[in-house]
Amino acid sequence: MFYLNQLEYETILYRYNLNKGGALPGRDNIKAAGCGLCCICMVVENLTMEHFSLVECRDLSEAIQANMEIGTNLKILGQKVSEMFNLKFEFTDDYKKMELCLTNGGMAVANVGGDREGYVGVFSHGGHYITVAAIDEEEICVLDPSYKEGKYEEREDKNIVKVVDKFIYCSRELLEKECENRSP
Repeated sequence: MFYLNQLEYETILYRYNLNKGGALPGRDNIKAAGCGLCCICMVVENLTMEHFSLVECRDLSEAIQANMEIGTNLKILGQKVSEMFNLKFEFTDDYKKMELCLTNGGMAVANVGGDREGYVGVFSHGGHYITVAAIDEEEICVLDPSYKEGKYEEREDKNIVKVVDKFIYCSRELLEKECENRSP
């Protein structure tokens, strides 16, 4: 399965947050804000077997102004990329729709919200996009574009996810909880 890790792309510039003067110095790169771009590239390559590079994705994001806020606006970029690669694209807060998509061989990009009152985020302490690659009766397989060794061991409940190589496995309930403060 094709996987991209944004942490490996500090040297690829990405201009974002332009509505507020741009990224902070040293954070104007894929490493700092490329999770959405990585997710889109992973979905395209895994579903179509066509290569869509991070540079092409970044350039498209900038050209269609999906980079005006912090990170990437996947409402704008996702729609355009789905048209380019003839993919069905839908935003939803309906967890059952996402499950149906995965069950039928599709993939999803989940918008996790991170820490909030009474909750410590698992995939991120702030906003973050992750690729949801597969589902079965018990768990979900996630490709986290900011995975690094030890990332999931910083929590007291270290067994909340299972890491196998680049694949992160979690319960359906955990993913739903991670996304509950984001729409979609």
